[in-house]
Amino acid sequence: MPGLSGEWMQRCFSKNSGFIWLLFIFNYFTLGWSLLAADDVWLFFAYAGALFLAILLLTVGLQFLLRSHPIAFRRVRLGLLFFSLPPFLVELFVMHSYGALIGAGIVNSILDTNLKEAGEFIEMYVSWREIVGLLSILLAAVAFWRLRLWQRFCIPERGQRVLLAAVILLSVILAGSAIPQYGEFMLYKMLPWQRAGAAAATAVENMVAYRRLSAQMNTDVHITENRSQIKNIVFILGEATNRNHMHLYGYYLPTTPHLDELAQKGEICVFRDVISPHSTTIAVLSKLFTFCDYESDQPWYEYHNLIDVMNAAGYKTFWLSNQESSGIWGNVAQIYANHSSWHKFTRIRDSYEDTGVLDECLFPLLDEARMRSGERNFYVLHLMGGHGLYYNRYPYAYHKFTGADIRLNVSEHFREVVAQYDNAIYYNDYIVDHIINTFRNEEAIVIYVPDHSEAVYDEGSVVGHIEENPNRHMIEIPVIVWGSEKFKEKYPEKWAALQRAVDRPYMTDDMIHTILDIADIYTDDYRPEKSLINPEFDASRRRIFSGLDYDTEIRDDRREE
Repeated sequence: MPGLSGEWMQRCFSKNSGFIWLLFIFNYFTLGWSLLAADDVWLFFAYAGALFLAILLLTVGLQFLLRSHPIAFRRVRLGLLFFSLPPFLVELFVMHSYGALIGAGIVNSILDTNLKEAGEFIEMYVSWREIVGLLSILLAAVAFWRLRLWQRFCIPERGQRVLLAAVILLSVILAGSAIPQYGEFMLYKMLPWQRAGAAAATAVENMVAYRRLSAQMNTDVHITENRSQIKNIVFILGEATNRNHMHLYGYYLPTTPHLDELAQKGEICVFRDVISPHSTTIAVLSKLFTFCDYESDQPWYEYHNLIDVMNAAGYKTFWLSNQESSGIWGNVAQIYANHSSWHKFTRIRDSYEDTGVLDECLFPLLDEARMRSGERNFYVLHLMGGHGLYYNRYPYAYHKFTGADIRLNVSEHFREVVAQYDNAIYYNDYIVDHIINTFRNEEAIVIYVPDHSEAVYDEGSVVGHIEENPNRHMIEIPVIVWGSEKFKEKYPEKWAALQRAVDRPYMTDDMIHTILDIADIYTDDYRPEKSLINPEFDASRRRIFSGLDYDTEIRDDRREE
């Protein structure tokens, strides 16, 4: 019976080197890529040494334990490779598209999508180049394994033993130096399947909780002061709208002709320095409509939400949506809709349905809601806005821009995608303007706030939005407020306060304070320093996104465009 001698280990390594290297690549390539991208060269080698040593010891141990069962040993090897391959491919795609490792935000987005959105996502991100690349990787792995290509580079047995001893010694040194500081990461999050499992566990725990949150949400609202008289407060909840692609904010293409005209007439307040607290819809909605912000120490559903506050203040509340009405997992927007006095969706959609509609289909729902209106009304209109696939967000009549109009230094295909996004912004401009005109002859204030922004190849090859590796284009959003003439005549001080606040730095996790200040509704949770229009507004508040300070670590890190 052979023991675990150095010679036996050398033979074991030689016979299983293909398996060892493939398992190493599947479990380390993406992490190594991220470390090199972050210039963490020391960690790159430390983690590589630790993982190589672990895989080598695993192989030797399995070979020793199953030495009498070679067929079982081969099956275990293949099982480990097949187990490692799917998370590796998913994370490889995420690194390629976003420069990030798998996180809860990514898994959360996957679990909360429907088949239509999933198809759009695949069509948007997976071109023939990605397909060819994936097939090339798989074919290379198969060829490496089946043809035993590693054996083409033969080293004499004595040299193999010396080299193996040196690699093991170096791996021990590197791993030993990293374990004291990074041991927890190496133990629980070093491998793609570990990261995917942890992220999935977090995402599933959060999303399953949504099923019971409607009953658990804190609805016992205590109004401390209520002087609200505004007849109509309209909140347009946009989707994936990057202000840097709006002519209103200085973009070089005329993507916002209606809003430009309103700005020239002085009919709107255009807030220039606002960001979202997250770059995914669910995460944003957990803060946008509640008193929960990034400083909070309790789950978002433990805080009062805007819908319940407006209900308690005597408003009739409406939730009108062109987004998902039901789903496999449920979402925050559904909870708010269920808490409204009346809610309706453009059509019954669930996570299995493969159809969608344009945002203009909200107009009949708005007309119906207005027929049901009360003395005071609070409307939320949830748009599809700039959600990818971008060309599905606008009718052919709004196909105004082409790739030839785009000035970014990217490929022709990417310029076409950017043009499609700009067309979606162009159509969104019409949608917002139409909603404004619906209330033009009434006493009304209309507030337009997208959930988050969207990167569209503005900085390199990144498109979309992600929590794990943010850039400024994913969170820099427009905020626009329009007041009818009747509103301005009745509340001139409110309009003046809005005009004075347009250059204040703000993050929309505090938006509830601003809306309640506009409406003159106050609760125990209201804080004047968090209201954008209040004289006590705290402009020094740090805006933290994904652990980074926006003003010092995200906004100021601008690349050449």
